[in-house]
Amino acid sequence: MTIIQFDESFLLLLIQQDSWAFNTFYLQTVDIFFRYLKSNFFLSQEDSEDIIADFYVKFRTAVKKYDIKQSFSAYTWAIFKNTVKDYFKKHKDLPFTELDSDDEESEKFEDTLVDDEDFDLFLEQDFELDQIKDAMQSLDALSREIVFLRFIEDKSYAEIEEQLLISQDTIRQRISRALKKLKDILNP
Repeated sequence: MTIIQFDESFLLLLIQQDSWAFNTFYLQTVDIFFRYLKSNFFLSQEDSEDIIADFYVKFRTAVKKYDIKQSFSAYTWAIFKNTVKDYFKKHKDLPFTELDSDDEESEKFEDTLVDDEDFDLFLEQDFELDQIKDAMQSLDALSREIVFLRFIEDKSYAEIEEQLLISQDTIRQRISRALKKLKDILNP
C-alpha cells in the first residue's frame, strides 16, 4: 500500500471542504486506489469505478472529522478499505475472500504460532517467482497485504498496526497463519 502524504496546510483545506484541495487529492490518489483494486481483487472496470466513486463521496464527508494528529495515510486507507468491504457486502455475487472466516476464529492465538527458526529456513529457500505469486493468491486479501508490508516493504509491526489499524497480535497471528499456509503450498 502506498503511503499518502500531504502537508498540514493542504489537510486543513481538505477538512474545510475546499474544492481545489479535494480535486487535487482526487487527481493525486485515484490511480493508487485503482491499482490497489486491480492487484487485489478480480473486479470489472465498472465495479472498480463504482467503489472509487463511493470512496470519494465517503471521504469528502469523513474528512471533516479528521484529526490532524492522526496518520493521514492510515485514515484514508481505513475509509477506502471500509468502502471496499461495504461494496462487497452489497454485491455478494462478486468474488471476495472473507477476511475472518469462522474456522480461523475458532483457533486459539497460541495454536497458530509457529517456530521462527523453522520459517527462517523456509524463507531462505529459492522458489520460482510464479510459484510464490500463485501461493500468495491462496491467501485472503488482508493476509496478503500484511505479508507484503512485512516482508516486501520491510515494515515493523508497529508501522503495520498504524497503517492498517489492527493490533500487533492480530498482525503476528496473520503472518504466522499465512507463512504456515505458504509453506504447505510451496513444500508439499
